[in-house]
Amino acid sequence: MAQMVAEQKTELLERLKQIGQQADRRAEEIEAQRRLPDDIAQAVIESGVLRLWIAKAYGGFEAPVADLLDAVETLAYHDGATGWVAMVTGTASLTSGFLPPAVGQEIFGHPRAMVGGLAAPMGRAVAVEGGLRVTGKWLWGSGTPFCSHIVGVVQVVDDDGKPTALPNGVRLPLVYFPKASVKLIDTWHVAGLKGTASGEYAVQDLFVPDGFWIGFPPSSPVIDAPLYRFPFAGALAAGVASAARGMARRALDEILELSPNKVPQWATKKLAERPVVQTQVARAEATYFAARAFLREAVANGWAEAEQGTVSVAASRRLRMAATYATEQADAAVEEAYRLG
Repeated sequence: MAQMVAEQKTELLERLKQIGQQADRRAEEIEAQRRLPDDIAQAVIESGVLRLWIAKAYGGFEAPVADLLDAVETLAYHDGATGWVAMVTGTASLTSGFLPPAVGQEIFGHPRAMVGGLAAPMGRAVAVEGGLRVTGKWLWGSGTPFCSHIVGVVQVVDDDGKPTALPNGVRLPLVYFPKASVKLIDTWHVAGLKGTASGEYAVQDLFVPDGFWIGFPPSSPVIDAPLYRFPFAGALAAGVASAARGMARRALDEILELSPNKVPQWATKKLAERPVVQTQVARAEATYFAARAFLREAVANGWAEAEQGTVSVAASRRLRMAATYATEQADAAVEEAYRLG
């Protein structure tokens, strides 16, 4: 697949807008099921959004970091759960540039490939001949019912259960499990983002062949391209921030739509006519736009350095700072919109 061009990106964003609007109309159904409907999930997969960060060698777009961030924001604006699932599984595709080619092809080469899971060391692995023997249970498996492969970070231990390292020095491998080998545990009974189906998942004494794991966080890409030279942790953080940005923009638009019509109890003026509300909404919007601009700038600067070679520590630091700030300010915008409304 050729690298995404501007026209393709525009078409993708329009398709995601349509998917998001459909999910928005079915919000009650999504909340009740505590997962995305099958047709919504399949529409997300078929849109190609999850292939944006997959290597060209496996039929992906190997697109600039910003392309997936814009796509996630578009979906999250219309439905937070759909945007979140696309973010988790879309950013997981970044690992395609770090796997041995044969394994990368097996996991990411299928056009409906979808990888998700949690990058936290909540499992244990013992080195055995030809691979690892893995046992563990992980939290927050967003979108796992639809994944083709599921990942989890594990702590390497010896036969006595003491932490150790593999011969290449890796202590915390990110391991890939075929979906059929993973037990999904329905524990996602929460107040928010119910539709992400972010329950627990587990494997028990599962053999994972060599090659189906990478050191975490990955630092030595097999495919030399700007996308895989871009700071891995920074890219994931920017993905979270983009989902938050979409939800925040929706919250602000909701309060702007509500304000001209709502008269609070015991009041005589509509919300939009009250100077204090005007000020608070304006401040929330200004902060939202400032945080969004900061993140866009940090991503653009990091990408420019990745295209030239190595991304500097300063650019990586600003990227994490911008992603954290954008997420925090998105959260504040949602709270303010909810309070005012």
